Amino acid sequence: MGVHSRLDDLDVASARLFLTVAELGSVSKAASRHGLTQPSATARLQKLERQLGVQLLERGPTGSVLTDDGQQVSAWCASLVAAAVTLTDGARALTEQRAPTLRIATTAGIARHHLLPWIPSAGLVDVEIQLLERVTATVAELVRSGEAALGFLAGPGAPLGLRSEVVRVDELVPVVHPEHAWARRRRGVTGAELAAGRLILRSRGSGTLDVVEAALAQHELGVTGDIHEVTSDVGARLAAVNHAGAAILPLPEVQPDLIAGRLVAVKLRGIELRQPIRVAWKGTRPARAAARQALAHIGGLR
Repeated sequence: MGVHSRLDDLDVASARLFLTVAELGSVSKAASRHGLTQPSATARLQKLERQLGVQLLERGPTGSVLTDDGQQVSAWCASLVAAAVTLTDGARALTEQRAPTLRIATTAGIARHHLLPWIPSAGLVDVEIQLLERVTATVAELVRSGEAALGFLAGPGAPLGLRSEVVRVDELVPVVHPEHAWARRRRGVTGAELAAGRLILRSRGSGTLDVVEAALAQHELGVTGDIHEVTSDVGARLAAVNHAGAAILPLPEVQPDLIAGRLVAVKLRGIELRQPIRVAWKGTRPARAAARQALAHIGGLR
């Protein structure tokens, strides 16, 4: 195998893993720190040994210790990792100098009701903010692919494959036309009645729909009534105002209609509809400085 072939096979992640084993004295502990299973970590270390042609670790019942060769290789691995950090940090700095932009993927409702006060107060001087408005499922995909540095999305669970934290929890409110039978219910509507009613729900991919389905599932219920599916919160509001059924929407979205008397909030009994709003990012922390600054500011608002 030639020199260039050996270089092409080198994996910085495996070098970092090996250094963590050297630090902790345990493959299992190192695997846990790197988010790997122990068999996966062991396979990576064995591959690194084959690539380098030396035994790096002595494995025993109480842990793993570095061989004499492993001690020497650990110093070179540390240099490799340091060089990789220099490369990535330098490239990031060049990118940020050339294009000070921050791309944020968000649902339309979160952009309309929450980002307007959050982002301008983050102190992002001379940073161009680019918003990509999508449904919750697509927001997560844009962040995973790197097309957006931050994603703001709603739903009952954290998006897979991303770091995230809850920055706000909105109440979801069923709203109906003032002449709807539920508008006059004093004792409240039960989860079973809600599931069997004529509901105006967002289409698949919406975080609001996920919250409603998860809340009903906790009571071993599913939607069984007549469904009027819409593609936007505004469409759901209009349908409810037009007496098409009960729309389930975040309170900030329907507040103007409740104040104006166009809609009435339905009182619920025995069921809660609460929608967490999360900011999500890829990796341990966002790559762009503007994204890190925005994240730190928004986290401090909770």
